[in-house]
Amino acid sequence: MRGDTGPGVRVQVVADDQRLRLVSGNELVGDWQISDIGIVVLQEGFNVKAEGEEFVLRTEDDVALAEEIGVAAASPRIARQIAARHNPQARPEPEEPAPIRSNLGAVGFAVAGGLIVLGGSFLNIDGDAATTTSAGDFWIAFVIGGVLMIAAAFVMSIGARFSRTVATLLLVGMIVVFGLLVGDAGGAASELTAYGFIAGGLVVGVAVLFSGSLRQPQ
Repeated sequence: MRGDTGPGVRVQVVADDQRLRLVSGNELVGDWQISDIGIVVLQEGFNVKAEGEEFVLRTEDDVALAEEIGVAAASPRIARQIAARHNPQARPEPEEPAPIRSNLGAVGFAVAGGLIVLGGSFLNIDGDAATTTSAGDFWIAFVIGGVLMIAAAFVMSIGARFSRTVATLLLVGMIVVFGLLVGDAGGAASELTAYGFIAGGLVVGVAVLFSGSLRQPQ
């Protein structure tokens, strides 16, 4: 009670926007209409005047009681506590969607393989028409290598592991064979078309690999 120095009585508070009830054990200590009592928000708890009596009510949750009985706006302290309670927590950032796999690099590498196959085919035609050079002996290597590059491009497009490594080894092999071809055939004019296609395929393949378009799948 107001003015008492004793420890007070522990009660259970039952409140809504119409009534305030205090229960101690199985005993009803008080039951009042909210509009009939006076309530002042203190630094700790509430000062309540009801039916000629005055007492201090300290609670474990001042904010909840103030909201229920409609006195939250009467106290800056309670208002701040309510604002802090209802302030939404920072929501976690949504996870970024997984990047869409681009098949542009695989398409470019397949084009490179196709150019090398076409160049090998021209070598075969030129080798049949002009037997003075041994360039025709290389055609099968370029056709097979180009087909393998196209197959590697398909494997890369589906995200298979180590596909970039395989593609790199195939391209290096084609560069070595092309070097042997040029050194052995001596750049005969009849085979320049074939050389052009093969060289173009090698350039495209190198450009694709070094552009980073082909990422090693994780």
